[in-house]
Amino acid sequence: MKKTLILALVALMWGTQAQAVPVIQELQSCNKDVNALECQSYLDGIVDGALIFKGKSVGKRLEPTGYEARALKYRGGNRFKEANRVYCADRIPDRSVLVAAVSEAVTTGVVTTQDALTEVMVNLLDCQRVK
Repeated sequence: MKKTLILALVALMWGTQAQAVPVIQELQSCNKDVNALECQSYLDGIVDGALIFKGKSVGKRLEPTGYEARALKYRGGNRFKEANRVYCADRIPDRSVLVAAVSEAVTTGVVTTQDALTEVMVNLLDCQRVK
């Protein structure tokens, strides 16, 4: 029993390490063609995962006079602002708007790395209303 459990854990860890490379390939394929089925499935999964764990990803609200607030005010497209407005109004993010916003970020070149994708998701899920 104990040996089976250890083997299962080793297999799980092995599988987790093997999937790190495809994640990078998924993001690179999105940089090439955001409308590809593989890319859209990947972005859907990113949004679904972020919605599941949104409680952990929500940060503090921005101060109205801070650099972050001014930068957020002037950067980003209308989809980002619309996704943020919908979240603040209803407190429930609309999945389709979030996926469209992430797709636009990939298309415009804002998202080129996994860290940038994480930052975009945190910004989309975080209500940026000033105090």
